[in-house]
Amino acid sequence: MKLHRFVLTLGSNSEPQKHLSQAQAGLRSLGLERLTFSPARESAPISFGLSDALFTDQVAIGETSMELETFAAHLKALERRTGRTPEQRKKHPEAIPVDIDLITWDREILKPRDITRPYLIEGLRELGEPLLPEE
Repeated sequence: MKLHRFVLTLGSNSEPQKHLSQAQAGLRSLGLERLTFSPARESAPISFGLSDALFTDQVAIGETSMELETFAAHLKALERRTGRTPEQRKKHPEAIPVDIDLITWDREILKPRDITRPYLIEGLRELGEPLLPEE
């Protein structure tokens, strides 16, 4: 069984302690391997014109035997369970209960724009992990 390494970010500007805890619990329930989280940190919103509320961001690294499409679907379902539904987005687009972005998958960068974000760089440093796995 092949394990796929991933890096993802979690962010919230709406009850962040509650929503990030729910997202962490949801990720743990997926049976992921070597799942670790950086400390959460507050940061100003980046390219988000709907609100100037601070975000609380966190980096997670782990491995899974799921294929990319299945894992991504689990992440979207977790966002919905944590309160980021289409109805919520329509009614309160400025409030982000949780946003989960899959940044890397194995040796592929899925969100090139995000790899320069200070919270990602600092989170990786704190975890002592590179963005991409060593060959």
